[in-house]
Amino acid sequence: MVLNPVERRLVDICKDWLIFRDEPGPGVLVWEAPGNAQRLVRAFFESQKYETAYSSGDLFIVFEAPFANAIQYSRELKRELAGQYEASRDDLRAQGEAADWAFEAEALPDSPEGVVAALRSFGSKYAERIGTLAVVLLPLAVGNGEAFAQWLKRAVDTELPRRLRFVMLDAPESRELAALDALGDARIARRPLQLDGFDLAQETFAQEPTQGPAGVFRNQLTALVALVEKGSAEQVKAKALDALAFVQQHKWKDQEVVVRLLVAGALLKESRHAEAVAVYQASRQVAGQALAAAHPAGHKLVLQTWFGQAAAHLAAGQTPEAAACYRDAAAVAQADHNLILTIEAQRMEAFCRARDGDRIGALACGQQALASGARLKPEVRSMTTLPIAAMDLLRVCDPARTAQIEQLKQRLDQGLATLEAEAENRAGAEGAGISHEAAAAIEQQLAAASQQADSAAEVQLAALVAEGDDDYRHSFAHARELLGADWPLIGGAAIPAPPPAAEGAPV
Repeated sequence: MVLNPVERRLVDICKDWLIFRDEPGPGVLVWEAPGNAQRLVRAFFESQKYETAYSSGDLFIVFEAPFANAIQYSRELKRELAGQYEASRDDLRAQGEAADWAFEAEALPDSPEGVVAALRSFGSKYAERIGTLAVVLLPLAVGNGEAFAQWLKRAVDTELPRRLRFVMLDAPESRELAALDALGDARIARRPLQLDGFDLAQETFAQEPTQGPAGVFRNQLTALVALVEKGSAEQVKAKALDALAFVQQHKWKDQEVVVRLLVAGALLKESRHAEAVAVYQASRQVAGQALAAAHPAGHKLVLQTWFGQAAAHLAAGQTPEAAACYRDAAAVAQADHNLILTIEAQRMEAFCRARDGDRIGALACGQQALASGARLKPEVRSMTTLPIAAMDLLRVCDPARTAQIEQLKQRLDQGLATLEAEAENRAGAEGAGISHEAAAAIEQQLAAASQQADSAAEVQLAALVAEGDDDYRHSFAHARELLGADWPLIGGAAIPAPPPAAEGAPV
């Protein structure tokens, strides 16, 4: 049987799983794969439901409950297990399997040990059918990495049976599960997977029959994208020549812009700013031709050239030139009715003007960003860069006062982290058999203490703002009206972590 590139990689993943599974020591596998390849690993988990060339004979159950604290996470995992089993009863019956596993999530304690007991019960019920039970933990969010690591350690401390393993995914570029490594526990194994999404795409397209000019260009573009990721700017430029000649031959203005933007991005990676600027300008001329020909993506193509050129100027320390590019980008975004990028362009022009000492210009641009944000639906605003624009505006108004607000936010976060750690300690002290009453009491105490800390911080925030001048108070009130009464200390619109230096807040 001939396997395609995706299937061959699934076979490789399966082989790595079998190696880990047959090792006597580790009970936890942290698979390390680049972010662009993690969907492939998830596909492997899903594929284990079927008989294929890459079936391991084991049962993989994926859990995506977010982690806030040990009690909440344990409770949600048990409920998720019960829910997944309930949803699979008909399938089990259709396969001639018993569907009578009796499990009540509330019957076991809300602890890591309670979760393991539930998993052991399930595994025992279907021991002859499932091989190893692989419990895949892919939490949608982890509020406290250290607490999550301790939760897992407690689960492993129950002396997992050989046929029960935990599996997680991490990316080398982010290492969100680094706290697990800090445990220094030999029962937790980190294994790198040799996967790359760009290589997979290139190989997949190369093996497919090439049909017509579009197929030829698709292969050229895939190879070029992969080279931008791994090669030098000179290699990208050389590779781009054939693709550029091909799209010009077919008069594909939009794809010509794409090729030029890839070259400019490669130059920018190597800090060849002047060359990148020249390529972005040439790209814009072509994008303008596409726009003039009523191409449906014309505005978006032009917009990308302005943002790219602005980034090149900013990286080169040419803030007035960058500000001018962001101003033009905002105009194009408005013409395209793209409020999200309008806000971003106005925010970045404000940043550039503030960095260049143009306080009046920075204030005007920041206020424009807020005015653009007002046209968005309230539930969308926190998902854009509007919260950053609001803090930037306050910083222009009064840098010292805004720094005090940021420090207040840091103190609040530290205080909440302390409260959460204390709650984790109380939960741990209750042990594996923590009662539901004790768990509820710990959660209620944590909620009450957190609310008290939030309220105290709000009082301090109100005092800081009240002592500001008229511009400061007005700007704060406007931003809070747009982003909600919890801003800027709490919730999704709260003061974010500092962004990359090139896009930082004005100083």
